[in-house]
Amino acid sequence: MNRDFIAEKQLEKALFSCDFFHRLLCFDTVTSTNDVAKELAQNGASEGTVVLAAGQTAGRGRMSRTFYSPAGDGLYMSFILRPAQGVDSAGLITACAAVAVRRAIARLTDVAVDIKWVNDLQYHGKKLCGILAEGQFSDDGRLSYMILGIGLNLRPPKDGYVEEIRGKTTSLEELAPDKRMEVPACAVAILESFSALYEGLPERAFLEEYRSASCLMGEKISYLQGDDACFGRVLGIDDAARLLVLQEDGRTVALSAGEVNLIRTVGAL
Repeated sequence: MNRDFIAEKQLEKALFSCDFFHRLLCFDTVTSTNDVAKELAQNGASEGTVVLAAGQTAGRGRMSRTFYSPAGDGLYMSFILRPAQGVDSAGLITACAAVAVRRAIARLTDVAVDIKWVNDLQYHGKKLCGILAEGQFSDDGRLSYMILGIGLNLRPPKDGYVEEIRGKTTSLEELAPDKRMEVPACAVAILESFSALYEGLPERAFLEEYRSASCLMGEKISYLQGDDACFGRVLGIDDAARLLVLQEDGRTVALSAGEVNLIRTVGAL
């Protein structure tokens, strides 16, 4: 473990001024910050514990996809939550995090980015940040804990993007080329923004921005239901942060999770 990659004391001082976040663990390289945070949560670590790494060897996104995490070029961070709300709060917390990251990006770059339901942030269709929420539920349906992992591209990798994501990915420094993005400032901006929104989670005030920033409103999409490919048009996002979709058969469904993709050639709906 090597902590030289970050001005840790500077970051600790800034983080702890938020009140909500109170413990910081920094690593040079881990498999995934979510893995570390999950192990800590299972061993009783409290809400507000933050795990930060310079790089990940097995970073992942939703649906077991890999998240490219080159050391020194991104912000790789997870934190532990122990919300009082039940299972229905999981989608709201993810939406809350997406809005928090969007506000932090605007603060850092003066650029407004889009949210691609459920938890990606994009600029002109290119992915900038991914958020991975993982939780453990108790028998009564409450969240024993929830891990929120955030992977944010700060700058293009020195060796370039890997083939799989080339042309589909961007970074903060590409949005604001006159600014140097450093981990401490970016982490603090996100965590300060999140802590302020999380306190007001029951009021769901962030949903208005979540909806207005969505790049899917009114668009035709494809998505999976089980193993079946489905097509529809996005009608909106409900108060549980579910995506409302008008299917080809005229029925409206509410998606709470999954992968959706914009399409341009589906028939009229």
